Amino acid sequence: MQIEIYNLLLLAFAGIGQALLLAFAWGFLRAVLLSEPLPLLYSVASYTYLRPSETKLIVTLIGTVFSVANTSFFAIALKEALRHRMHKPISLIKLTGGITLPRSEFVISFRHVLTTLVTITMFSLTKLMVSSWSTLLTPTLIVLNKPSTSGWELDLNSSYFESQLGAQLVSSGNVLGNGNSVKIIDTGGLLSGIAHAQYNFGVSGVLNFNGVSYNMSTGGILPAAPGFHGSSQPAQPNNTGLGFVGGFVPTHVQFPSPQAIFSNYTIQQQGLTADVTCHQIPAHTVGAPHSSSFPLGIFNGTATELTAYAYTMACDQGESSQQDYVLRSSSSSASLVYSLVCPYPVGQSNLDWSKVNVTSGGTGKYLFLQETTCEITPKLTTSLVTYANATLNATVVNSTALSFINSNLALFLASVINYQSQNSQGLVANSIGDALYSIAVTATTALENGSPMDLRLIEELEQYWRGVIEFSGTYLRSGFSAYPITIPDDGMVTVTGYHTVTIMGWSKRSPTYLYAVLPVTFFFLLTNIAIGYALWHMFVERHSRKKLATFDPTNPLHLIMVSSTRVSGDDKRLRKRSMNWTRASSKAVLHAGAGA
Repeated sequence: MQIEIYNLLLLAFAGIGQALLLAFAWGFLRAVLLSEPLPLLYSVASYTYLRPSETKLIVTLIGTVFSVANTSFFAIALKEALRHRMHKPISLIKLTGGITLPRSEFVISFRHVLTTLVTITMFSLTKLMVSSWSTLLTPTLIVLNKPSTSGWELDLNSSYFESQLGAQLVSSGNVLGNGNSVKIIDTGGLLSGIAHAQYNFGVSGVLNFNGVSYNMSTGGILPAAPGFHGSSQPAQPNNTGLGFVGGFVPTHVQFPSPQAIFSNYTIQQQGLTADVTCHQIPAHTVGAPHSSSFPLGIFNGTATELTAYAYTMACDQGESSQQDYVLRSSSSSASLVYSLVCPYPVGQSNLDWSKVNVTSGGTGKYLFLQETTCEITPKLTTSLVTYANATLNATVVNSTALSFINSNLALFLASVINYQSQNSQGLVANSIGDALYSIAVTATTALENGSPMDLRLIEELEQYWRGVIEFSGTYLRSGFSAYPITIPDDGMVTVTGYHTVTIMGWSKRSPTYLYAVLPVTFFFLLTNIAIGYALWHMFVERHSRKKLATFDPTNPLHLIMVSSTRVSGDDKRLRKRSMNWTRASSKAVLHAGAGA
């Protein structure tokens, strides 16, 4: 009776243990599927991300423990079922197969293919258990989408900004006089244009301004995401607006404090760009410049002089555009890139600068740049801005051309273009010309393989001027939003965005992820089949009042002892039957003799 209770307890232990493991596996998978994804606590996630080797070791140990538990519960049930099966005739190969299964072994017999396949399959599933649990429990990087939020920023299309910009243009007098007030963006505009141009030809371009990195170009965007405000030093009182030289620009979009390994933001913001179309024009459209030379002296035995060049061109709105350059060379060896802007923004008023034409050409070593005119149409944009990997990337969703209410903004942008056209030329070289040539000859991708140089240069010029305009928009937003400037409600535009965080956890990676629980389910079913078989025979044996031996069929010593006991019992029965037959035979002989 005690033996039966012990066996029942073993079967109950195996069944309950296997059920708990199955419930955990499917429950965990259900939690992952319903949560999709299921993140770890930030402290645990940081540990698993920073210590991948230790994490792998821990998960593998847990998977090994669960795998051993699965196979142990299965072995308990199978041994009990095999013990009851052995009280009936059983072939040696089936007995061998039944013994190998609880021991995670297999049989190879070409005469018994079915037994071989069953044992090899069960052996493979046993070895697969560790990888199944590890696949199920190993955390990976997952992405969580946080609720969307909104805020505001400076509106370049507002009457407030237009009036503020106009007031500073008038008070400084520089833009309307000689364009010197845009010197602050000289380097930034040049670098932005170059970055934009080289990116189009497969050369990576990252622009840094005020402590923020922009991919290719600024897109006219003012950074709005946490961690992207750039410099934390407050700007000096006189260094805001058009005098901005860098400083703290606060953001006005509130996101929850991120507890994540990586944080990405996607915000819909107002930006500034330009549609630029360039094409070559007949040579000498601009005409030869007026030049005047002034001796500078003798250096290293060579006479050097300064030569001034004055270019002029009539514009469509009635005014004349002019540009003056000074080079340290003689007129016969001058190498320069001239660019004239129409409508001319210096000293002019009541003109329409919503579209600007720039006519450029090269001389000397820049003769590769034939006379080309570019039509530049600045546009306010609605852009989708992605903040990721410490870099800002803007994608235009839609755009609107400037109108009469943006007259001061259009004038400012025309002045920037004019300033870049003039001041890119130095005494001995032109920064725009050098950049265009170096990008064109080293480009890894062009409009098409083997495309002519002039097609590359046209494409570069378009990208260059677009980059200059976009940087100008970022510069204006930064200068007129810098601390401690306060922006009224009528100068704001709404921005909206959402936050995605990357953290360690679990997600439904692929359909194969679902298969991780199949070996656990399979062993659960086999275990319960074995338990059911054993319980049924225990019930039958109890009601038939047969006392059957209790032993471990996988233990060789137990098998020898059980086999010996059965053989001894068979011998006794044979001897008893033989004696009964002998006695019966003797009685028959005696009866036959008496009859005679």
